Parts: sequence; structure tokens; C-alpha cells
Amino acid sequence: MKHLKSIIAVVLLAVTFNFSTAQKKAKLENSTLWKIEHSNLKQPSYLLGTLHIMCATDFAIPKKVTETLDKVDALVLEVNISDPQEIKLMQESMSQSKKISEELTPNQFQELDQLVTKVMGAPLVNFDSYGLSILQFLMMSKMLPCTDFKYYEMELLASATKSKKEIFSLEKAADQIETMRKAYPTAFALDQLILFDSYKKDFNEAIQTYKKEDIATTVDLITKDRYMDENATRYMQVDRNKKWLEKMPQMMKERSNLFAVGAAHLTDDFGLIHLLRQEGYTVTPVTH
Repeated sequence: MKHLKSIIAVVLLAVTFNFSTAQKKAKLENSTLWKIEHSNLKQPSYLLGTLHIMCATDFAIPKKVTETLDKVDALVLEVNISDPQEIKLMQESMSQSKKISEELTPNQFQELDQLVTKVMGAPLVNFDSYGLSILQFLMMSKMLPCTDFKYYEMELLASATKSKKEIFSLEKAADQIETMRKAYPTAFALDQLILFDSYKKDFNEAIQTYKKEDIATTVDLITKDRYMDENATRYMQVDRNKKWLEKMPQMMKERSNLFAVGAAHLTDDFGLIHLLRQEGYTVTPVTH
């Protein structure tokens, strides 16, 4: 189970690690949970912005979220992490990663080695066969002041499974893995790893604003210009949100859903809240 959680977290966290603020901000109320309504829907669906990982001492699922999950028909995640085939694909993808020394130049390897030794307490050569994606996850976990982590999607999945809810996804693991490869070429992935100390500060502050449901500030903190480029924005945000928007209307016609995706997919003019409103849906914050 521990190994399984690590594999899932790699995919989830890579999505969290880098987002764009290149487009105009859409002002939003403070809420992580949003209600979606339309005249052609028999019942509403809901949209939840998650922060994928945090310390167990900081983690709590609000009552309004658990109550929403109780009354909807299905939980919809970015990727269906309850599907054995999806997990197998993630495992295979991670096991096929190139060695870090094969991706980096000697100078890049030396630069990253200094950071890894400081953060992980061991030289980069010890992690060489893991590949950059696994290393990114391992270092991400070191940003938090704890060793007991909670993964929001996995906690939601456990609750949904216990209450026998249907589980669906907005994309396949293969799609997500391919998107990540396009969005994070080696040089850019290295840049993000080198920004460890800066992102650590912003990410921990983002956890505190997220707990207050200040979703706009939370996203602002983890989407500063230094953590983004146009390529990552296109593949990780703009294109994926548009593809998800194509699937969501039919899903909402068939059943009531709780869509749980990374918080940064909700905000900005390319965010799901704004895109749904453009399509004629009423999207309102759930405050209690």
C-alpha cells in the first residue's frame, strides 16, 4: 500500500507542482467547493478544488464536502486511481524512467546533486535510477514539516468506496503521463527542482490559505511566474480544462457528481468555474 500511494502521488503531485498565471484572473469568492446548476440538469453537480498533499495535522475534509459526497451519485477524479489497470500503467511508466544521469549534462547533474544532498541527506547518485519524476515526488514530500502525509483524493476515494459510490475520471493515466512529458521537458523539470526552497515556502503558506478556503490566494502562491512557462500552462492547464469541459456536461446529465480536481484548475479565465459559466451553467460557492 505504501508503494501504491507513492506511485499515485507522483502523478498527482506533478500536476500540482507547476501552474500558470499568464492570463487574467477571474475574481472568486472564498470556497473550495462549488455547486453547478443548469436548467437541463435534473440535479446539481459539484466541483471541489483540492490541494493534493499536506501533513496529517493540517488535513481535514470539511463537513460540507462529506455531506456533498454523501448525496451525489458519483465521485469524479482526474484519474481513476481505484482502477487496477490505471495503477498498472502508472507503475510501468515510472519503472521505464530514464536515469537522471542520462537526462542531465554533467554540470546539471552536479548542480542538482548539491541540492539533493542538502534536502535528502544523500547524494544524487543514490536516486539516479529513480528518474526525475520520482525524485520530484521525494523532494516534494521534504517540503512538508512532517512524515505523516494525507492525500486528498485518496481520502475522498476511501470514503466514496465505503459508501459504494461510482468512481469515474476526467482522463486516463496514459493521457496524464503524456501531458506531463510534454509540459515538463528535462530542462524545465530541472529548473523546478532547483527552485525547491522558494516553492517550499510558498507551498506551506498555500496550505494555510487553503485551510481558510481562500482559493484565489492559494493558487496565486503556487502559480507565481517563477514556477511556470507558457508550455506548461498550455499542456497542464488550458488544454486539459477544455477537454474536461467537453466531458462534464454529459456526465452531469447522467448523474450528480462531485468533481475533485487540483485547485489550480478552478481559477483564472481558463479555469473550470469561468469556462462552465461561459457555457451557461450557474456555478456558485458552497459556504456551509
